[in-house]
Amino acid sequence: MHDGVELRTTGKGSNPMTVPKRRGYGDHRMVWPLVKCHLAPTTMRTQLPFILLIAFCSTATAQTLTDATSIPAVGHNETREYYNASSAPAWNLTGTGNTWDATSVVTFGVSATVSYRAPAASPFAAAYPTTTLCAERFQNGNTEWRHYLVDAAHAEMIGISAEDFSGGRTYCNFPFTIGNTFTDDWYLNGNTYSDTYTYVASGEVLAPWGTISDVVMFETSGGFSYYLYLANNLLDPIGGYTPGFGIDLWKVDIANGISDTSTPTINLWPNPTTDELVIDGASERGFTYRLSDMRGQLVHSGYTTNERVVLDLRSSAAGVYTVQVTDARGRLAVEKVVVE
Repeated sequence: MHDGVELRTTGKGSNPMTVPKRRGYGDHRMVWPLVKCHLAPTTMRTQLPFILLIAFCSTATAQTLTDATSIPAVGHNETREYYNASSAPAWNLTGTGNTWDATSVVTFGVSATVSYRAPAASPFAAAYPTTTLCAERFQNGNTEWRHYLVDAAHAEMIGISAEDFSGGRTYCNFPFTIGNTFTDDWYLNGNTYSDTYTYVASGEVLAPWGTISDVVMFETSGGFSYYLYLANNLLDPIGGYTPGFGIDLWKVDIANGISDTSTPTINLWPNPTTDELVIDGASERGFTYRLSDMRGQLVHSGYTTNERVVLDLRSSAAGVYTVQVTDARGRLAVEKVVVE
């Protein structure tokens, strides 16, 4: 979406035959180096015949994504080099176990670096108080900050630097399996857009540098475009396929991958307690919390963009309470606290 590329848009606010450019770097919410996108004007004015979004799955079992554990974490870094080809063999657009041939792509001379950061690291943090994860992206001398809202139900972009996407640009609803469809409506620069995505296929992509395994494919624009994602990097696609036009592809080198930890670490103190409880996300900025009593009734709930939150328990009855914390990647931790 914002990679200096432009994508054809079927958004309500634009003529479906036009190709407005959006600014950014590599996904369906950013402008890519030579792709037709549906966002805001991009600083890159070169024209590519097409572009889609791609993202990778990190394991051979990642064809069914069930939660936000496929979202990059704070500390995840990568470098990207852009490739494209104006034609490609016909690709299978449905089913599992596909092998998609992208060996004809050649480098286009565009590169980018991405660093996923805690929300407070962004110089635009105050404008996006609900951000749970942000990414600093540097490409062709330009830096932009992408702000995301990620929880156990969905992942969406809510802004790029000072540019606000009213309604958010949704990347994925969780859970999803083949056949799942969702429609995303969003507003930008006076225009309202509507995109429908359907998870249609999975497989591997053959690239000049090797095989990209565990790729999932989403159809959009009524079958005009197909976005490919890797499950451990759903927020930043690396390419795409448009029948009759060709392939766009990013070569991605990951410096720090996503932690294999299945649950986040949280600290509770004091425990036992009498009047207040501190929920510490153990350096994880941004999490949703719930405190329930022994009958399962909700006592406190909310979201914080900080590393910790303090709950007032002075009016709470004595007993054992359950604390549930969901971090920015949708991982759930459950602990007990005693109120005396």
